[in-house]
Amino acid sequence: MCSSDLIQANDTDSNGIAIAADSLALNGGTITDPAGNAATLSHAAVADNSAYLVDTTAPVVSSVAITSATGVQNSTLNAGDVVSVTVTMSEAVTVTGTPQLTLNVGGTNRSAAYASGSGTASLVFTYAILAGDTDSNGIAIAANSLALNGGTITDAAGNAATLGHSAVADNGGYKVDTTAPTVSAVAITSATGVQN
Repeated sequence: MCSSDLIQANDTDSNGIAIAADSLALNGGTITDPAGNAATLSHAAVADNSAYLVDTTAPVVSSVAITSATGVQNSTLNAGDVVSVTVTMSEAVTVTGTPQLTLNVGGTNRSAAYASGSGTASLVFTYAILAGDTDSNGIAIAANSLALNGGTITDAAGNAATLGHSAVADNGGYKVDTTAPTVSAVAITSATGVQN
């Protein structure tokens, strides 16, 4: 005899499905042998079966933060420097493809590409500063700027991640200045030994 149960939204069992003793019920039906004898329904309990875990909860974004940069000097990035942003998920996830995270660099949207972290809860996205990028207040990240870009972010059970997240305000530790200083004026301001 086989029985099946449809997993419902919000069902969760991290230890594995178990069956309580004597939980078989006729529910208005009958179970008999070919001679018509009614079945005895008592049975032993079945312990948690870790081969059948239940997880219907989607992973969510716990936090987003600019975590490092190569080449940063005096809290300022230049062309070619690479900024890293860590998206922390509520549980370990698997990433396929190249999801993106949109950064606000001086009012211009720039895409940070997924770089690493599949199999963990910490996903790293990177962006190389381009010539012409400028941000005197520091890089910011708008709310809900994480996008799959044709990829996937799922947990071990295959639940697709919920991508919503809070905004990250201008981070003064990661300002951007790719403009070379220029000479604005040249003047003789004094001299010694000058005679009329």
